[in-house]
Amino acid sequence: MDGKSARLTNLVLLLLAVVFTAALTFATAEAPRVFNRFIRENFDVLDLHPAIEPELIEQFMISSHVRLIGYSCLVVVGVLSAVGLLAEKRGLSSLGAIAFFLPTFGHFAGHMFFLAGLGMLRALWLPFWGPLLKLGDIALLPYVILVYPFALLGVDIRRGLAFLAIAAGLLVFLLGTLSWLYARFQKRGTADLWPYRFSRHPQYLGWMMWSYGLMLLAIQAPIPMGGQNPGASLPWLVSSLVIACVALGEEAGMRRERGEEYEAYRSRVPFLLPLPGLVTRLFSAPMRFVLMGDRPRRGRELVIVFLIYLAILVLLSLPFVLLNWPPDLGWSDWPPYWHLMPRVG
Repeated sequence: MDGKSARLTNLVLLLLAVVFTAALTFATAEAPRVFNRFIRENFDVLDLHPAIEPELIEQFMISSHVRLIGYSCLVVVGVLSAVGLLAEKRGLSSLGAIAFFLPTFGHFAGHMFFLAGLGMLRALWLPFWGPLLKLGDIALLPYVILVYPFALLGVDIRRGLAFLAIAAGLLVFLLGTLSWLYARFQKRGTADLWPYRFSRHPQYLGWMMWSYGLMLLAIQAPIPMGGQNPGASLPWLVSSLVIACVALGEEAGMRRERGEEYEAYRSRVPFLLPLPGLVTRLFSAPMRFVLMGDRPRRGRELVIVFLIYLAILVLLSLPFVLLNWPPDLGWSDWPPYWHLMPRVG
């Protein structure tokens, strides 16, 4: 292939990667609006707003059967994800992961933009609304570690950090998609170039980073009519665990297809992030202990891995619930910058 043809090919692949990334991002943002419009046009329900008094919320749930909608949605999406993992159908599990996370977008958009009715998306997590929704708050520990030192200096980096995670996630996803397309074009059995030299699943990593930034925006959103923002860490945690299990399932398939070639690649490139060996071994210890091996080999084991890590992370999040931390208005009110700002005069 001459230089001109190579440049043209690279340009086409880049455009395809950009289109794919833009389409996925738009679909994730557009789906809540479409779903919300469908709910409002076909069901006699109002937007559930967390600022409503608890008594009114109970009346609303009883009269409109919203709690039934929430439980039904959770069951359907959970079964969708489980069936996908058991049958090793990547598309089903990925769809379930996105469905778990869509209410977070509705939660964020409903508070930040006051879009009428969009909060109805939160029906999926309605059975857990309140303290139980904080059962994923261990995922916010990096956010706490990064934000609080700046807060002591009177500098608010919360929104900047959220937008940085979103931008970085989209960039990693774009580079991962471009690398994957280029590897397919070159007929490589294993994509091992560019970001694939540092992560075996850069596209999934990019999605997790992007959704983490969106989750940070959701927890920072003030409640327009007052009340506590319980955050959105549990949906992010569940969806990210599903995605991680999908990646593990893909690796099982690649080992069957590529054999030693993929094993060699797997031995030199980290799963998602390049972490110190001790940290990697610590993270993988529960899986190795239960499965008596370093990887799941069939769908049933993927479900076991998901349940194990979900249980561990929920237990680690319990202190946030038991201590009701952060207090007052929740994450949207943390850190309390007005107490940390230097006094004037």
